[in-house]
Amino acid sequence: MNNSVPKIATRFKNHQKEIRDIWESFCIIEFYMPKVQECIKDDILPPLNVDLLFDSVIKTNSKGDTYGALHSLSVKSNYRRTLLESVLTFEDYISDLIEIVYLDYPQKLSVKDNDDSSVSGYQKLLKVILDSGSKDEIIDKVVEEKIRGIFYGNPLDVFEKDKAKLEFGTFFKDNCKEELKLFKSIIALRNIVAHNNGKVDRKYIREADKNATLGQTVQIERQFLKDAIYNLSLLSTYATSLVLENIYKTTAQGRLARQKSLFDRR
Repeated sequence: MNNSVPKIATRFKNHQKEIRDIWESFCIIEFYMPKVQECIKDDILPPLNVDLLFDSVIKTNSKGDTYGALHSLSVKSNYRRTLLESVLTFEDYISDLIEIVYLDYPQKLSVKDNDDSSVSGYQKLLKVILDSGSKDEIIDKVVEEKIRGIFYGNPLDVFEKDKAKLEFGTFFKDNCKEELKLFKSIIALRNIVAHNNGKVDRKYIREADKNATLGQTVQIERQFLKDAIYNLSLLSTYATSLVLENIYKTTAQGRLARQKSLFDRR
């Protein structure tokens, strides 16, 4: 068995735990925050002491300020944090999966020549690297740049067009049309939350919701969050299973097999 197979299995197991922990953290804040607020209101818990950021003093917030901060954490920050963290965790896992494959099969970094046999300067340089006798460090750097390019572009292409050459074929296009559609919305929403304070821009209208109002702040719904985390788990599960089957010529075992079976029944 290729040494990377158990490595992938362990990384997948850890990733799924991270995904579950993110959702559980959301639920903990959602469940307990109103109870904590009531304790503040009833003087059961003291107001917050704040270690001021730009001063070396401790400030005690008023009861109202403490209550308001907790409310903001519950109804705004919790939703944003959960969305951003779930996408970050997902992209981190897929990046690790791609890296493992590329380090095992560095030829996947290569781009096929055009019919006229012409190659770009990048392709020529890459060919020299791949043909060299001492290449590990150089390949590591090329892999890093390649992965960065994939996720700075359109992450949807990893699944829809197999941009990372993980041998997905047309699996996602044929079997996960709705999931890819939701994934596109998840990434679009993550982008405006991370880079535009949650306000709708033209790119969001074009890619996610053509009926959205330019400049309006998007409200993240609880069900959307739950569906998003479920969807990211599904995509990472199928991606891992396909990599093991098509590249490493083995089948899913353990946690991955159980997770895949769950999604197969959806």
